[in-house]
Amino acid sequence: MSGQPSEGATGRPILKGEERRRSQRVVLRVSVTIVLTVPGKATTMPASTADVNVHGALLISPQSFPPGTHFLLENNMTKEHILCRVVRMPKSIQDGFHIAVEFDKPAPNFWKISFPPADWKPVES
Repeated sequence: MSGQPSEGATGRPILKGEERRRSQRVVLRVSVTIVLTVPGKATTMPASTADVNVHGALLISPQSFPPGTHFLLENNMTKEHILCRVVRMPKSIQDGFHIAVEFDKPAPNFWKISFPPADWKPVES
């Protein structure tokens, strides 16, 4: 592998970390509920999203969860549920923790929005 960045479908160089993105992120605040099952009992806690995509979300949670933690995520607006897991160490922020989660399977309709195409890029001014 050379030290040169590879090119994406648009012909522009792919930046470090960008090659792992499977779907476009959209900044969107959605009220959600984390439903975590601990031995013998389901515990719920309110949270929200910082951004979302077809494969998961970046949550703002009052509590931290270690990578690999599985839980049910409820979209409070639609009452739909989806299984997900924490994919990396949470980051402490002023409002709690940023927690990156991945759905067990892609769910393009879970957030009830239309995602931009994969090659979408904002116009630079």
